[in-house]
Amino acid sequence: MEYEVVSKKKVCGKVNGERLTEFDIISAGGNVEFLIAAGHIKEAGQTPKTKETFEPKFEKTPVVEESTFEVSDEINLINNEGDI
Repeated sequence: MEYEVVSKKKVCGKVNGERLTEFDIISAGGNVEFLIAAGHIKEAGQTPKTKETFEPKFEKTPVVEESTFEVSDEINLINNEGDI
């Protein structure tokens, strides 16, 4: 059976778009099923399977605006002198 390299890396001395046989892979010590599952090769004449990737969605953090109301560190004491 013939396979086509779809990886950006060399597979058994072949580059992307070149074909190789099952014998080439086995004689180089490779595993056909692994190379197909990893997306390095595909069966000649077929489209490669694509993997779904997860894209994280980030929620926007709300911005807290400064208040126009000011809080003072000083304690306002009411002077109650003379009151009974």
